[in-house]
Amino acid sequence: MTKGIKLLLFLGVCVALSWGVYECKYYYSYYSDLKDRPWAYSRDENAQLLVGHWQGTFEDPDGVQKTIKLEILEPTTTEERAEKASRRSRRRSGLGSRSDKQGFDGFATVNSQLGKEEYEIYGAVEKEDFHQLHFNFRPKEERKRVLPNFTLGEAKNGIWQNAELRLTLSFSYHKADGASFWNSADPRFDKKVTVTLNRQKQ
Repeated sequence: MTKGIKLLLFLGVCVALSWGVYECKYYYSYYSDLKDRPWAYSRDENAQLLVGHWQGTFEDPDGVQKTIKLEILEPTTTEERAEKASRRSRRRSGLGSRSDKQGFDGFATVNSQLGKEEYEIYGAVEKEDFHQLHFNFRPKEERKRVLPNFTLGEAKNGIWQNAELRLTLSFSYHKADGASFWNSADPRFDKKVTVTLNRQKQ
């Protein structure tokens, strides 16, 4: 057997081993997520998960009718999983830890006569019951905030079942110059609003 053939065989074995390691790491990560994050992953392509797009309407403390759209992201995308398996992983510039089995992040858009409000969201499902959740809002870009306005602060007591997601929203008021304002004598400033969102197909 010539040196050239031996070298080709050696390279072939190395490639096969490398591919085998990649496959093992990729599918170990995937099956771990099926077990640890049932709210985000399923073998059933038609499963109704928490991740995805949601939409609903609510009335803010000022009585302004608003439409809210949520996008809850996969904790780890297929591309990120492949990069991690090939040792070229780069952490997404998201809001939660990729190792946090309960944490999630995403985006929210609120439309009304006042304008378009854009937020990043970050939160978690409850360990005892993955169908209960909470999360926070923060402006996507400070300079593009819609002011003056009752802006979104938190979503608590969240419950999702199949194609419905129910949240209790709290707000903070910001004046035209961006400064926050509170008036304990005005019930609007302590008002909580319950909103029901429905799953949106993409």
